[in-house]
Amino acid sequence: MNTTDMETSNRGAGSGYEKCTGCAVCTLTCPVWHQTRDIILTAGGRSRVLQSGGTPEEMRESITACVLCGACAAVCPAGVDTVALTTELRAALAARAPRGSFSGGGKPSAKLFFPGAALRGNGELLRRAASLLETDGFTLFDDAGLSELAGEMETGGRPEPEELKNFIHSMSGVTEIAAADGFLHRYLRQWLPAVRVSGLGEALLRKREIKNALKAGDLYIIETRGYHAAHTRLVTFYDRMRLETGCGLNTSLQRAAIPTGAASRQTVGRLDTAEQARWILHKRRPARIVAESVEDLEVFKRTPESPEVIHIAELARIPQSELAGTRDER
Repeated sequence: MNTTDMETSNRGAGSGYEKCTGCAVCTLTCPVWHQTRDIILTAGGRSRVLQSGGTPEEMRESITACVLCGACAAVCPAGVDTVALTTELRAALAARAPRGSFSGGGKPSAKLFFPGAALRGNGELLRRAASLLETDGFTLFDDAGLSELAGEMETGGRPEPEELKNFIHSMSGVTEIAAADGFLHRYLRQWLPAVRVSGLGEALLRKREIKNALKAGDLYIIETRGYHAAHTRLVTFYDRMRLETGCGLNTSLQRAAIPTGAASRQTVGRLDTAEQARWILHKRRPARIVAESVEDLEVFKRTPESPEVIHIAELARIPQSELAGTRDER
């Protein structure tokens, strides 16, 4: 094996894959396992292949099948960073040069709202979410470039170091970011360690009118990527919310959140998101579904078994005059 082959085969080393014992706990909430029952397509399968000297090319199908929901990382007893494992392997497959600029527009304020691509595509929900967060001091930020970067990183790309440095510098003075795209959470925390990073659901649930609008018959769908990126902290946050409101959550017995997989850019068309929705709804009869992400909202709306489905931003009553006056994305 030459030096290049050795470097390629060692991709994923920073994830701790060597600690995997093959216990298969990672399969319990894995949507790919749920639909295929193929252990090689799971994080545990990828770890065991690497332990046996396999290369990324030899498990291309497994690497590209993952939806990066992070549920397996949350329950792994060995502490393998399964999201890092898969993104590192994708980077090895892609072998792409770093991409260009991804800075946003406008001068940042102390608290920023990054809406992400999916929410930017729904003007009504974007205005609602921005209006609600604005009362807590958040400024809507133009994160289109960052969304483009997230898409490329998910499929193996990496930011240009100089552009990353410029982005970090542009965030000087920012103390908190509410980011709807959960995939970005782990990276924002790495790049901006002094900044508090929250998901859109977490940020909105701090508002009394939002939490009080949740009912005991509701099934609340947590956005899985951001949840699993800060699992230890958010288990406590959402458990408290569940106890206070009586609503149900899309969590398993292992306290991981079951994903629909709809947010995945890599596996579009490969995973049956409706089947995932039915898995979440199995033996549940909620009066209403409340989703944190636009992607999950759309999946449940298309699922015949679903009752009324709304976005978390629709829990609050906002006068149309205020919605019309919400400031445009910066």
